[in-house]
Amino acid sequence: MVSLLLRYLLPFLAPFVGYFVWVWLMRKFGAEREWTHPWHLLFLAGALCLLAMLGGLAMTGGAPAGSTYVPPEYTDGRIVPGHHLPPTP
Repeated sequence: MVSLLLRYLLPFLAPFVGYFVWVWLMRKFGAEREWTHPWHLLFLAGALCLLAMLGGLAMTGGAPAGSTYVPPEYTDGRIVPGHHLPPTP
């Protein structure tokens, strides 16, 4: 659940949180102005942050090229999780 939050929800909501903190600080320190919230720009910024995060995870995660995936198996009364074998030369 935490992984889901950190990978998808946090990058998307970061621009919204940053904007609303900025508006709160501006109101607190005396900026007398009627604030209109640019929802479409916040949504676009959140989507771009999410895409950047997913792209970074796709580029840095995963197994090395040429490795072999071994699926999970049940042996000797225990479950051995799936894993990657290193590439053979």
